[in-house]
This record gives sequence, structure tokens and C-alpha cells, in this order.
Amino acid sequence: MRSRLLAIAAGAAVLLTGCGSSASDPALVSSPTPALGGGFGGIPAAGTHDPGDVVTDPASGLRIAITRVEAVSSISGTVTVLHFRFENPGRDPLPARGWTAPVLTYGPSDMPAAHVVSVSEGYGAEVPGALAPGTGQELKHAYRVNRGDLTSARVSAGAVIWDGDFTR
Repeated sequence: MRSRLLAIAAGAAVLLTGCGSSASDPALVSSPTPALGGGFGGIPAAGTHDPGDVVTDPASGLRIAITRVEAVSSISGTVTVLHFRFENPGRDPLPARGWTAPVLTYGPSDMPAAHVVSVSEGYGAEVPGALAPGTGQELKHAYRVNRGDLTSARVSAGAVIWDGDFTR
């Protein structure tokens, strides 16, 4: 299963590098509203994590959490938006570039949700540059999926994987 997810994530990264979008029109790239709990302690990224867990990315040292999942009316129609919070707990700036769009799969067949990129709505942006020590950044990623269908879902962002019910 993990190898399948890594293959899906790699495919999404390849698709993203070849896609562009205008400032006003969203682009779809196939690739996953209540507040989710957790402080910013950060647990290691090995294995899968609950939707509210704060996870430390082994590659960068960044602490990453999905802080909110919400259904939103977008120029692309109704989408589910995942809010990702990045924090740099260290003493040195951490390069944050290279963040690829997380892959969202859901349901018993791990159906991939289409990733919606909309510059004008702030969906699908990259982490800009490096994060200074003790600072954070929030990014929003939107997906063409009904929030109610995320009772059994998986979000993978590189080596970091959250698995569970994203409707709570």
C-alpha cells in the first residue's frame, strides 16, 4: 500500500511540474470543517498518523499539521480545502521550497481526488523560500471531493502520511 501511495505522490509531482495556471482560472491536477486538534510538538514522520497529528518531516525538519478541513464554494465549484501549517522549530532557517501538492485519496478503493490549483483563491501555492527560526506558514490545498466522503481518507505529502476520518 505504501509503495502505491509513493507512486501516486511521484506521479502527482511529475504532473505538477508540467502544469501551469493563470491568475484567475484554476487548473485541475489529478492526485486528497472542523478544526483538528494538536499542539505543535511534532512526532516523527515514520508510519501513518491521525488527521490531527503534528508531524516532523524527516527531510526538512519542518513540523507540519493539517489544521482545518472545510467545504468551500470556489470558482471551480464546491471543493474541500485542507489547511496545512508549517513551523520551523529550529535555530536556523529551513528551506521549504520543493513542497509538492499533497495527494488525497479516499474511500475503500483509495480513489484519488483531483487537486485544484487557483492562484486567485490561494489554493496550491508553494511555501516561499525558507522559514525563519520560530516562524510558521499556512498553505491551502483544495480538492474536488465532497468533504462528507472523507470518513476514510489518506493525505500523503512526501514521507508524511495522515490517515483516518477527516470529517471530524
